Amino acid sequence: MTGIGSAEVRYGDATIIAEIKSVNNRFLELSCRMAPMLSLYEKDIRDLVRETIHRGKLYVTVTVQGETEDTLGLKVDPQTVTTIRTLLQDLRKQAGIRESLKLDHFLKFSEVFESRSQTKQLEQIWLKTRHALMQALDKLKSMRDQEGKALVEDIVARVRELETHVATVERISRESLPEIHRRMVDRVRQITKESELDEARLYTEIALLSDKLDVTEECVRLHSHHQLFFQILEKEKAVGKKLTFLLQEMNREVNTISAKSNHAEISHRVVQMKEEIEKLREQVQNLE
Repeated sequence: MTGIGSAEVRYGDATIIAEIKSVNNRFLELSCRMAPMLSLYEKDIRDLVRETIHRGKLYVTVTVQGETEDTLGLKVDPQTVTTIRTLLQDLRKQAGIRESLKLDHFLKFSEVFESRSQTKQLEQIWLKTRHALMQALDKLKSMRDQEGKALVEDIVARVRELETHVATVERISRESLPEIHRRMVDRVRQITKESELDEARLYTEIALLSDKLDVTEECVRLHSHHQLFFQILEKEKAVGKKLTFLLQEMNREVNTISAKSNHAEISHRVVQMKEEIEKLREQVQNLE
């Protein structure tokens, strides 16, 4: 589901800003951008997000505005910068790279920053950052929950529409079986009218064939799948993957009904059911 959450936390003269954007995705994908002094905490940031969000493509950004050396306890180490520049220039020559050196290349090396404060101060900065991230996650989750409620309402309506189609297919199949049975008997008699027939054997074979055309069993399973669908939506938190698997089973039953039946109205209903299941697949991918 889509959404955005952001929060700001003050630390001395600096402001730590956490922003998390989410777009639809079948799996959880994280993209993190953060201030250099927080690079050591990237795994902690990813773990914190995973505890709250389980599905979606997320863009996590943590910036620090108005920072000073006294606040952050960091300064550039000139000797390290010189060494890294020499190494990068040698690499350019040996690899035949024409691209000029940029600031981004140096920021890949955390060694360019020298700590002027105790480790405890850096930990305090992380605690403030964590607090901002948690606030941003709460806001994102609230927005996703609102969107999720509307999404669930649409999903429930589509499943109920499916239930209506299944009930109609079940009724048509039940009502048409006697007629199908009669036509089979007439057809067999017409084909074999000059031969002697074993009536008992004839009716047994036709009964078996009629049973193969009966879709009651598939309809019963679909009713069961629909009830399970509602139970998962109502009682479980992470439902996306389970509902995706359940929809695969529902589609399999509908395909079997299509293969068994030669009734025009049932064929029309099958097409409508497949359309609803396809729409449900798209919607379910947006749920947690």
